[in-house]
Amino acid sequence: MIATVSQGLVVAAGVWLIGLGAFMLVRPRQALVALSRMGGSPGVHVGEMAVRILVGAAMVLAAAGSRYPLAVMVIGGFLIVSAVVLLVLPRRWHAAYSTWWASHIPVPAVRLIAPLSFVMGGALIWVVT
Repeated sequence: MIATVSQGLVVAAGVWLIGLGAFMLVRPRQALVALSRMGGSPGVHVGEMAVRILVGAAMVLAAAGSRYPLAVMVIGGFLIVSAVVLLVLPRRWHAAYSTWWASHIPVPAVRLIAPLSFVMGGALIWVVT
């Protein structure tokens, strides 16, 4: 039961990455605006970290039944650890980091990066199904 729910959450994260890629492709300026707002408020910051921890935990729990258990477990662990680190550090650092990147990534580059999100989302779905 837990493995099935975990697998479903990982698939949902893959679908989200594919949707993010579509958003980046169609609305690159709005994607940069969204990036600039990460960490901008306590709710957004904690919400983003909660999702990272949830997806990371789902990956760790789904790893044993995946095509590449070690890779899925390591990536899931990284998501959890990085989220905890970002929760411990001052939120303004996260906000400044995302704002800096949003102001330095050219709009055309967002469209070039979008296919990577499609590939990563598809790979995530493939590896656990």
